[in-house]
Amino acid sequence: MCGIAGIYQSDHQPIRLATLRAMADILRHRGPDDEGFALFDTVAGTTCHFKGPDTPAGVQLPDIRDVSVTPGRFDVALAERRLAILDLSPAGHTPMTTPDGALTITFNGEIYNYIELRAELSALGHTFRSQGDTEVLLAAYRQWGVECVTRFNGMWAFALWDAPHQRLFCSRDRFGVKPFYYIHTRDRFAFASEPKAFWASGLIQARPNPTLLIDFLAGYEASQLDETLFEGIQQLPGGHNLIVTAADVQIRRYWFLPCNTDLGPAQPDDAPIQRLRELLIDAVRLRLRSDVPVGTCLSGGLDSSAIVRIANDLMQHEHNIPRALVGDHQKTFTACYDDAASDERAFAQRVVDVTGAEWHQTFPTAESLRADLDRFIWHHDEPPITTSMYAQWCVMRLVRQQGVIVTLDGQGADEQLGGYLPFDVYLSQIARAGQIGRFVREVRAMANVGSQPWRDVLLRVVANQLPAGLHSQAQMLRRDRMLGLRRGAAEAAIARHQRAFDSNGRTNLPRHLYALSIHNLPRLLRSEDRNSMAFSVEARTPFLDVRLAEHIGHLPAAYRIHAGWSKYALRRAMSSSLPEAICWRRDKKGFVTPERAWLRSLQPLLIDLFHDAPRTASVLDVTVVRSTITRDEFPNRSPVSAAAWRWAAAELWLRTIER
Repeated sequence: MCGIAGIYQSDHQPIRLATLRAMADILRHRGPDDEGFALFDTVAGTTCHFKGPDTPAGVQLPDIRDVSVTPGRFDVALAERRLAILDLSPAGHTPMTTPDGALTITFNGEIYNYIELRAELSALGHTFRSQGDTEVLLAAYRQWGVECVTRFNGMWAFALWDAPHQRLFCSRDRFGVKPFYYIHTRDRFAFASEPKAFWASGLIQARPNPTLLIDFLAGYEASQLDETLFEGIQQLPGGHNLIVTAADVQIRRYWFLPCNTDLGPAQPDDAPIQRLRELLIDAVRLRLRSDVPVGTCLSGGLDSSAIVRIANDLMQHEHNIPRALVGDHQKTFTACYDDAASDERAFAQRVVDVTGAEWHQTFPTAESLRADLDRFIWHHDEPPITTSMYAQWCVMRLVRQQGVIVTLDGQGADEQLGGYLPFDVYLSQIARAGQIGRFVREVRAMANVGSQPWRDVLLRVVANQLPAGLHSQAQMLRRDRMLGLRRGAAEAAIARHQRAFDSNGRTNLPRHLYALSIHNLPRLLRSEDRNSMAFSVEARTPFLDVRLAEHIGHLPAAYRIHAGWSKYALRRAMSSSLPEAICWRRDKKGFVTPERAWLRSLQPLLIDLFHDAPRTASVLDVTVVRSTITRDEFPNRSPVSAAAWRWAAAELWLRTIER
């Protein structure tokens, strides 16, 4: 797990070492254990490798601080800040090069099936000097070329310099767990793990992307997969490769998430549910591979509770991770609140009681948010879309304070299995199939479970049947969501959102969940990456295991929602392992915070932010904003507090990038 950066000068102009070092230095929080630099003169065919001040003593390379003039005109350069997770010896130093010098890689992520791949590659004649996954990745590329990524089970963002072919091969994992940002001009391609590396090095100025700023303020931040909130900075979408040569830059998709659009049987079968359980267990098993301490995030919800229980069984019974790395009991971490409506300690306590886990708690407050706000916004690069992202920030800080370097969590299950309670979409699909009896049974079951007001759901079912144009107009009537946004900007944001989310997603549950996985999930993964890496912690997501994701993608709708229950297949799969109060829990909090109370406490800050010449004035109706935040009853409803947070986050972000 690392911070990576690099530059490719297609006009063969020399790269300044100061530029490369500045890119690496700003990413130190992502990798405090080691740093390295690799430079290539593609005309002369020469290469130089350097270490830095954070490089361990055992690495025998010249120190980049001692170089005043580079011995060549280097036009390709790679840099890496390493958080050591596998093979903590000098053999794990990166950027890593093959013995013949033909291939060099800077790599952020983990290939969880590296042990199996190493055995396969060894049988094909490859030899290895290290015990980690980076060298396996190099060997896999040598054996299979760009198709190697289809064999990886993991999360990654890497850039590999292929000297024989004079190309830079870049790739990002299937869901985009690990970030890959880049800038591309006529004569330069540069990449980094975080946008701040570009302006810290002087390669580009930090300017907002007005279109995506509007989308963010409308709550539709994830409509575009390859753009960012910064003008001139793009991101490689998940599931894509990118190849840079002196002639051009090519981007190709290598993976598609399956999407079975069928409604499915009236009664789901047991076999696919049992297979889901087996795949989830093995996904956790692979993600316990580590040479540093591992812990688990525990919110009290179904997804994290399932991972805690599975990880506990694997740690305690299979002993597949050294006890020295976990202690006598698994370490779990929970965000807690004095506000009963947001607090989930009672549910987390049940999981702790069952597993005997060592439980650590953190208590985010409005006061701590105010104290952390500048640093929190700076690390996120783009404005965080909800205050729940701050709760995760506090959890990751606690993780590091307890000496844990790797965490597992339940990210991705909601998007794949219907955790956001899209009952209206499921009922719309049943209605369109003409199965009236099934429709009535599901409505009755939903009312019995009581997870959502059934009358509200039926109203949304009716709205889902509207043509796209009328549906857009209906969205505009939801003024709380668009509160403060200028009308023309709001209409444009809705149109972009509807283009990104297939209109069939309103009436077909698997397509709806596919859109959430492709468009909504990346912003949550970005937040998790920034929160964890701010404290030099690696976050792993078992529900995004490629085998598990593809299995879920092949399941029809009835396995996602059934008999009034969301995430039905997962509930059934874990019913023998989790307490009934967890497995068949009726309410859904969604990692919430006491946002309304926090915003009320932060009201003076908001008033100050929008008092005089706010930076967001070009897209927000400042009169509406000021009127809203100065009311005595502010914020009177949750949609108002959500909008107000986005106003504040955007304003603070714009001020941050001006510095």
